[in-house]
Amino acid sequence: MSTQLGDFKNAVQTSPAIYPVSVNDTNNSSGVDMIDADGRCFAIQVVGAVGGTSPTLAGKIQESADNATWSDVTGAAFTSVTAASNAQVIVFDRTKRYLRHTRTVGGTTPTFLLCVLFGEQKKTI
Repeated sequence: MSTQLGDFKNAVQTSPAIYPVSVNDTNNSSGVDMIDADGRCFAIQVVGAVGGTSPTLAGKIQESADNATWSDVTGAAFTSVTAASNAQVIVFDRTKRYLRHTRTVGGTTPTFLLCVLFGEQKKTI
């Protein structure tokens, strides 16, 4: 498998886990089916505007074989976010078919403009 992507658009499966939305709760995204991809995964978490008093957002990635029972992916946690304009990329290996982003939000009336995207190289036949 190549370690270089010369044609990102056609070589990588990119799947949004969370479209840009204002969040204020501890919650999970829907499961994202990664069956058509293999190799190392990446996740991008982007936070725009942040509001509230002492807001915190801790995001991590979970995986599932059946899109019902979830477990944390080792090494797939983002650094906690407490301020606006934060973008992070993490790289990890999944062992199960589905991925989701899970978040824990804290503070007094916290709000975060949040977007999360998964990516992985498409399978080649």
